[in-house]
Amino acid sequence: MSTAVKERKEELIYELNNLGIYKTEDGRELTEVSLYTLEWTNVTEQNKAARAYVDQH
Repeated sequence: MSTAVKERKEELIYELNNLGIYKTEDGRELTEVSLYTLEWTNVTEQNKAARAYVDQH
């Protein structure tokens, strides 16, 4: 795995942890999944957070 991929995965895991996400929706550990899955999980969770913010305001 390239350094850039490792760094991006670490960034995504950090961002997801800040959102309170520690596993994927199907129960896998974030450290066990592909970069694609992390990216998709991040987009999904960011969208949920944005919708929740809009609903509150």
